[in-house]
Amino acid sequence: MIYKIAIVEDDKRQAEQLKGYLLRYAAECGMSFEVKLFSNAVVFLDNYAAEHDVVFMDIKMPYLNGIAAAHKLRELDKNVLLFFITSLTQYAVRGYEVDALNYIVKPVEYEEFALKFKKAVDRLRVRGDAELLIATDSGYKKLSPSSIYYVEVRGHYCTYHTDEGEYKQYQTIKSVCEKLEPQGFARCNNCYLVNLGHVGAVDGFTVTVNGDVLQISHPRKKEFMGKLVARFGGKGSN
Repeated sequence: MIYKIAIVEDDKRQAEQLKGYLLRYAAECGMSFEVKLFSNAVVFLDNYAAEHDVVFMDIKMPYLNGIAAAHKLRELDKNVLLFFITSLTQYAVRGYEVDALNYIVKPVEYEEFALKFKKAVDRLRVRGDAELLIATDSGYKKLSPSSIYYVEVRGHYCTYHTDEGEYKQYQTIKSVCEKLEPQGFARCNNCYLVNLGHVGAVDGFTVTVNGDVLQISHPRKKEFMGKLVARFGGKGSN
């Protein structure tokens, strides 16, 4: 698998150095990275597509600083792993505001980089087993299971209802189930595969998911309720 990485850094020398570190890490660990360099955050965010796995963001940049850029990035992409690169450590601690994974202090040394980047690699490997790649009108969109409320199947199309909108894909529900059921999803009827973590209420033969009321079929109710109770650590009735 090829992981896509963006480096947003106005200092070309430091950007190239970090790219070299990434390629060295990839060679040492048997991984493949596609690395893109962006000279400032405005260029990076212009027509942004949520296709990156990791973003390294310098904090002190012209036009738009890294903190402000990270906030805008999170409006567009909640899933990308974010590192700050900075000599301004007093600002790096603000990373919690944008769910930054970590920060690296300039001048960047390979040993520190490799130690911190390993955490991202571990996340990517776990996430890669579960993420779905959805075709869109403008390209592709990666969906993490946690962002999906439920999947609706109509004919040969599956519609993903997510926290960022709806995405329609030509595929079988069987292939979706194989990917998502191990991630805490369950079918409430033949048309819906529900993220149990987003269930708000169950009333008779209906389940509310993110405000949408879905039907639970008689044949699937027992199994669905069993998985829902197990998901929240309760005890089912006999």
